[in-house]
Amino acid sequence: MIVGLVFAGVLGVSSTEAFAMGSKGSSNLKFQTDANNYSKNATSIVVTGVSPTSNGVLVMLYKKGNNTPIKQIETFKYGNYKVSFSLKGLSAGKYDVHVDTYWGPQRYHSELTNYLNVQR
Repeated sequence: MIVGLVFAGVLGVSSTEAFAMGSKGSSNLKFQTDANNYSKNATSIVVTGVSPTSNGVLVMLYKKGNNTPIKQIETFKYGNYKVSFSLKGLSAGKYDVHVDTYWGPQRYHSELTNYLNVQR
C-alpha cells in the first residue's frame, strides 16, 4: 500500500486522480467524473464537484455532436455534490458533461476537458 502511494507521488498523480476526468471553464465550478472510459460492464457516470452558490448546480450529459442534453440532474445545495447518470439505454460513443450555475446576474459554466468514451 505504501509502495503504491510513494510510486503515485513520484509520478505526481494520486490514485484517485489517475482515472478521473477534470473540467475546464469557470474556476468557481470545477468538477470531475469517476473515469475517462466506461466499459460494457459499467453502470453509471459519477460526477462530483462543489457548488459555489446556494442555488446548487445543473449537471448535463451530452452526446458528442448533439447540442441538447440527453440527461440532466439538478442539485439545490451549496458545497459538495455527487450525481450519477445511468448508462442504461446509452449507445456507444463519446459523451460530454457540462455544469452550470448562477449567482444573481453572474452565470458560471464548466465542461469536461475531453470527451468520455462509453462502450456498449
